[in-house]
Amino acid sequence: MIRFWLPVLSLLLVFPAHAAVEIALEGQPPARIQEVYHRDGMAYLAIDDVLPVLGLKGRWQSVQHVYEITLPQGLAILSPGSHFLRIGSQMIPLGQPPRFVDGRLRISENFIQNQLIGLTNRSVVYRNLDPNNTQDPNPGTQLDRLFAFLLKRGPSDEKNIRAVTKIAIDPGHGGADPGAIGVGGTKEKQVNLAVAQKVEKQIKMQLGMPVILARNDDYALTQDQRLQAFAQSDADVLLVLHAQAALNSAPHGIVLFVRPLEEQASGTVAEKDGSMQLAQMLKASLLAAGLPVHGILRAPLLPLGRGDLPTVLVEMGYLSHVDDQTRLTVEEGQNALASALFNGLNTFVEKQQEAFL
Repeated sequence: MIRFWLPVLSLLLVFPAHAAVEIALEGQPPARIQEVYHRDGMAYLAIDDVLPVLGLKGRWQSVQHVYEITLPQGLAILSPGSHFLRIGSQMIPLGQPPRFVDGRLRISENFIQNQLIGLTNRSVVYRNLDPNNTQDPNPGTQLDRLFAFLLKRGPSDEKNIRAVTKIAIDPGHGGADPGAIGVGGTKEKQVNLAVAQKVEKQIKMQLGMPVILARNDDYALTQDQRLQAFAQSDADVLLVLHAQAALNSAPHGIVLFVRPLEEQASGTVAEKDGSMQLAQMLKASLLAAGLPVHGILRAPLLPLGRGDLPTVLVEMGYLSHVDDQTRLTVEEGQNALASALFNGLNTFVEKQQEAFL
């Protein structure tokens, strides 16, 4: 029953708001956009409504399943469900990915204010006429507002180390949210879940350790539901699995993301960065398996949450690249990737146990 109602709950959380947004280029009368949707406490506007007001052009590429925006800096690429805006070789992190609602691609208010307006090279006035509908429950800095929950490990010893006894895995997307679309119509949500379940099986078989999956079937979850479940699960590690797609077939390989370093209550950065340690061990294991890894990046991405829970987001490859797509969709490739991820996790578990003892 829970599995049946989750998609319904997700749809109920997306609804047209009795609100409006005004946007204007400096010196011009404001344009009012009435069609404002809300999800997870964030306003979403149709990108086709926003771009003309900013003097920009864009179009949906149905074959590649991406949206192209013509900017002064060049062509920018948005993909539904992706946490990045790509301009050439530059990848700009997004707090909330674009998503389809009522048949239109919609972008978050955060993206409009914090990235898109800055890329226009023009002065823009933006005003939400009903800001209470999107009031952040945890006001703070701009970085703080990108996160919805604190993911804490719980009590630790004086060495700031805790043995790993439970692992959480978040297969991104699901249900009505397919994520990136790749070669032959491959959907990211299917790849994420398949690899997550293979990693889960290896952990249970070889470590005998409980595993928490954000979802174990094809249903939708809000970001709040995902992070809240992990925040209450007493997990010691969180692995977030995603894949992506590009406009052309050249980009490929795996990228690991960890949250930015955060200052603790004492005002000093934590000495033990469990997320970076985990990412380094995952990277070493992936490389040892012959898989292409392009590096470890720090980025304020919503799926990473805030706090000290060791968390790594793995962009497992590009569904638009032939080799990556094959690895992510065939049984042999998924098994190899899952084994490499497990080996990296296992190394981290062993190192934590040794340090704890």
